[in-house]
Formats: sequence, structure tokens, C-alpha cells
Amino acid sequence: MKKPHLLSALTLSLILASCAAPSTPVETAAGAAQTGMPAASEAKVDDVTTPVGIKAFADVSTMLPGPDRSKLPTNARLGEARILQGTRLSAQALPANAQTDVVALKVLILSSGAGDYGLDSAKAILQESGVPYDVLDASQTALSQDSLIDADGSGKYQGIILTSNALVADDGTGAFVSALDSSEWDTLFQYEAAYKARQLALFGYPGVAPEDYGLRAVAGAETSTTSMTPNSAGKGVFKDLTGTAVPVQYAFSYPSTLETVPGVTTTPLMTDPQGRVLAATSTAADGRERLLITTAQNPYLLHTELMGYGMVQWLTKGVHLGEHRRFLQVDIDDYFLDGDHLNAATGTLYAKPFRVSSSDVLSISYQQAALRNQFKVAKDFKYAMAFNGGGASTSIFASCLNFFASPDALTSMTKCLQNDFDWVNHTKNHLRMDVMDLKTANDQIAGNFTVASKLGLPVNRKSLVTGEHSGLGNMDPNDDGTNDDAGTVGPKQDLGLGRSNPNLLQAAANSGVNYIASDRSVASQRDDSCSTCGVVHPLNNNIFLVPRWPTNMHYHVTNPAEALRSYNGIYAPGGTRPYWDHALTYAEFLDKDSDVSLSHILGGGAFPHYMHQPNLDQYASGKSLASDWVNAALTKYTRYSTLPLNTYKWDDLGAYMKSHTAEEKAKAMGGVRGRWNRMTSQVIVINTSGSMQAITLTGSKFGNLYGAYRASVVKLSTGSYQNVSVSTQ
Repeated sequence: MKKPHLLSALTLSLILASCAAPSTPVETAAGAAQTGMPAASEAKVDDVTTPVGIKAFADVSTMLPGPDRSKLPTNARLGEARILQGTRLSAQALPANAQTDVVALKVLILSSGAGDYGLDSAKAILQESGVPYDVLDASQTALSQDSLIDADGSGKYQGIILTSNALVADDGTGAFVSALDSSEWDTLFQYEAAYKARQLALFGYPGVAPEDYGLRAVAGAETSTTSMTPNSAGKGVFKDLTGTAVPVQYAFSYPSTLETVPGVTTTPLMTDPQGRVLAATSTAADGRERLLITTAQNPYLLHTELMGYGMVQWLTKGVHLGEHRRFLQVDIDDYFLDGDHLNAATGTLYAKPFRVSSSDVLSISYQQAALRNQFKVAKDFKYAMAFNGGGASTSIFASCLNFFASPDALTSMTKCLQNDFDWVNHTKNHLRMDVMDLKTANDQIAGNFTVASKLGLPVNRKSLVTGEHSGLGNMDPNDDGTNDDAGTVGPKQDLGLGRSNPNLLQAAANSGVNYIASDRSVASQRDDSCSTCGVVHPLNNNIFLVPRWPTNMHYHVTNPAEALRSYNGIYAPGGTRPYWDHALTYAEFLDKDSDVSLSHILGGGAFPHYMHQPNLDQYASGKSLASDWVNAALTKYTRYSTLPLNTYKWDDLGAYMKSHTAEEKAKAMGGVRGRWNRMTSQVIVINTSGSMQAITLTGSKFGNLYGAYRASVVKLSTGSYQNVSVSTQ
């Protein structure tokens, strides 16, 4: 292995310049602007030279620690809507062949047009559960009976989402004018009543137009900061919520009271601290079932993320294509290697690198068990160790005794605890693979599998994490490959997956690798059209990318003081990217960063979070930064939700993500469909995608139970179908 060169003054100035002027942010599922910046942005470094023997600036991208407030519905005000008179006096009669008991397993989103702040929320909550949907822009397209009823008389939609209850749009005068006229509303209501399609209004003014929900806004109570607490009826709809008050910030709300309306039955679900209604179901005089939220929604806000699962299950009556799952996957990179170590006092790197010790790893095993015991929703949680075998001693003996002398105590302890963790190939020496030759790439991947075999590690054989997520096109465009183990000359740029190193892809294939980790904060390495999908590599469709989330527990810190020096050096006043109004304490840091991780978990994606081996240091008895981070995330998650969290072995994770992505893409293209006959309690699942598909159906009568709902996976060849018995909630 070549020794890394010292960082030149030019290199360091380019890196620090990238911190001061980051690339254009892109929105992520956390609502945070992220840049995919080089890892030097993780530390506030001044006049640092990287000592020989230390890996120069690891592969951590910064995470903005809070939402982009300019995009939030703080001032999303509504009012009593004006409904324009339609061209017809009433809805048309249903067609003669109407099959009102048969509906497609799809949801219709009705949008008010440009500037509709509810549209992204509607899409997000459906995507998180894998529910197919169509969007109708009511400002541009008329809503007719043909929009809702198929030629054979079956219903096109099992449920309707209104982005606001009256679909109001700005007419330029400040009036709240509905994008649907009276005839279109009549048509919608007729369909909902006849086909028993539930209606979800994501945000609404509790008045009388276009219909009365039995609620009235409390004058002067409007606010953008409150909380929502589910009552007993609310827990029946939002089945996974614990009952703890859900905070509402940056979202305009209309606290309401009940109003007696003839023929309308209203049931409050969520109330504010004063007992006023913020969410309620109601039954109209014609039997239609409706759910109205009087708080604005946003896909990046906690109340939307927590309520989205329950809203979708209520809307679909617990029967829909797709499934909502939640995951806790935590990778620890650079295991066996020495790594950079930040000096909290000076903000520079120590001359001596840090390598996790045998006692640290033994403690991590106990910490992992304690987390599983404390948090029953994460009973299968296990750290995945992304290891670099070049730092191990393959001939060393196994030992679980810290006091027993060993030439390499870490390797000895690792061999003893080999079954305590999930093991994934991180290449033998963590060399940068952006322009690496095939021979070296083969050695880095296959050689690390060989090390795993010699150590007896139960390694995932199909998975790979490259050093710095390198080789996938996020690189210094001037890199000539002569310094694969040193810092790049210029900052990395996202050049796209088309600039991936073909030698990396070939070497991965040569070793039987199918799944490669990518960086969720790099635009080309994720799929923004599908919030829970991975990416099939465009240069080799046998290689599938599993995006990983970076964290704000930075790669070169071992204790709270170091973590704060790095974090506050970026986000506190005077930092490189100031966000907070003061330097955070460690408790505040864990609270803020667990907000970000909670958002990721609630999004339903199986994307791992990754940290690094210095974060495993036992800085106090039974304490490490990694487990502090996991503990904070689980504490916050279990405060609100009881839905179990999945942790998969890396090979199983890759297989799940690849199958899930193929299924979501097939549904989006219309190649996978479902039709529900409520009279027979049967769903016919149809595959015309052109390939074999594994299709998930929530609500199946004999499926596997997850939370309150059962789901089955049906495998169908193209052109085939299968009937599945379902039960409604």
C-alpha cells in the first residue's frame, strides 16, 4: 500500500473553499439541503497537515441539521371557499354497467394547480407505503365521470386525496376560489358515495364549502406552532402512535370545535393542548367517509411523517398495493484501519491516528445488546462493520480476554465476536477507486473477501462498500489515479454514474458482488423519483446501488468534546455553514441530529446510516458516540411510534431493495395493478410489466403481520394474475 502524501497548501485551500461556498443544495427526504461535499468539510481545520499513515479526509458528507424553513407551510392560510357555478346542475347518472363493488387499487390526488403546497405531501405519504396514484390538476383538467369510472363500470380509484379540502387556488384577488366548480364537486361526491371511496383532505379550513365536516374554526386561535394528541378514536386510525403529543412547527393550523350539522357525524381524532380539534373523521349524509386535517402538511415535518402511515391505511381501508416498512440500518466504516483523530482543543488532527481497541469492540457488543433489550421495536438491531482487511492480522488467534497479550488485540477480539456483527466488504486497503486499474481493483475486492475467510468472518458475499463511495462518478475530475490513497487535488464533483470506473464494476462482478453502497447525499447516486428506491447502475444492470445516509457524527471524532468541536465548527455562529443561533451542548446536538435520523426512519426507506470506527471508542464506561446516536434515534422514535424497525444483513438488504425498486418502477409504469372486489373480499393482482415481479399486497388475509396489518408477496410472471383474499380494517 502506498503511503498517502501530505496535503498541499493548494489542496487544503480548495477544500476549505468548498466549505465556504458549497454547491447548489438539493432537497432530500429529510428536508435538509445536502451537497455531497468532500469530507474535509466535516472538520473546522486550520493549518492542518495530515501525518503520514493517516487516511486523508474520509468519506463523510455534511448533513444540514434542520429543515429549509423557506419551503415550509408556516403561512399556508386558508378561508371559506367560493365555489363557481358549474355547467351542469348535478352529477350525471351512473353508467348502466356500474360495478360499484369493484375498484382499482390506486389513489387519485386532486391538486389545485401551480403552487399547491399539499401536493408534495400527498405524493410522499403514498410513496412511503408504495401505493400507486394519479394526479389530476383541477386547474387545468376537468373532473368528469370518465375521470373516475372505467369503461367496464369499475372504479378507477379506491380513495381520493384533496391537497386542501376545497382545492383553493389564488385567483389574484386574494379570494379563496375552488379549482373545481359545483358540477365537478357533485361528480366527485357521487363517485365517493357510490364506490365507497374514502376522502382524505390533507389540510382544510373547517367551514361549510364545498361541504360541511361538522367543524368550525375558533376565531383568533390560528397558529403555526402547536401540538396534536390522539384520543382513543385517533389511536384507532393512527394505530402505531403511542399517544404522546406530536409537535407541530412551521405549519399553519386552524384549531376547531364541533358543530352540529344535520346528517353529519363527526369524530375528533387529534386535539391541541386546549382540547380543540385538529383532525377528525366525519360521515356525510350520503354515507361518504371523510378525514379532515386542519393543520398544513409538509413531507419534511414531523407531524406529517408520523401521521402519514395512519392516513394512508385509513384512506385505503388497510388494503393496497405496496407496504410501509421502517428500518434501522447502521454501518460502521473503516473497521481494522487507523483513522484521523480530531483534537477538540485545537481543531487540528492529532499526529497519532486512532484505531478502535479490543475493549472498545467488546463494549460495543454489550452496548448493542443493551439497545436491543431497551428498545423492543429494534430487537434485531445489529451494527454492520464495513471492514478493511488490510489492517487485520490474519494469522492471529481468537481471544475475548482483554488482558490476554496479543500482537493484535483488535483482530483477536474480532475473531471471538465474529457473529455479533454483520460484516461487509469495504475493500482491503480503502484505496480510492475512481480511476483504479482492473488488477488493483480485483485485489482490493477479492483480496478483502480472502481476508474475511482467513479470519472466519461471516461476510456478506454479494455486497461492497467502496472507500469514500469512490468509483461511482463523484470525484475530482482531474484525478489521474496516481494517488489512490491520498487526498484529491481538487474538490469532488458529481459527474454522474456514467463516469463510474468500469474497472470497479468489472472487479465487483468478478467477485460476485451485486450490491454496492452509494452516497444518498449525491444526486446521481439516488433516485429522486422514488423516495424508497435504490438505483440500477446504468453501465451494468447486474450492479444495484443501495444509497446510504451520512450522519453528523463525523468520521474523526471519538468523544462528545470532539463531536461538538467538529459540529459547532460548521453549524454554530462563526462556523463554515452557520445554522443554529448558539453552539450546541452534547445533549442538544443529540436532540437535533435525532430529528434528522427520525425523519429518515419514518420515510420508510431501507437506506443505512453510516459512521466510522473512531465513533466506536468507549469514551466512558459503556458509552460510545455510535451508540449514543442510535440511542437518541430510538428514544425519539419510540416516544411516538410502536411500529417495529427492521435490520437486515447487507446481502438481504440489497436483495430487498432491488426487488422493492423493481416493484415500485413496475407500478409507476402501470405494469403491476390490483382490482379489489369488495363483495367477494378478493383482490386480483395482475402483472403485465414484461418481467417476473414480486408484488406486495397489504391487507392480505393470511400475510405476515407487521404492525396492525398483514402483507403478502405474490410472485407473478408477466401476463399472469392471482386472486388474493383480503380483510379490511
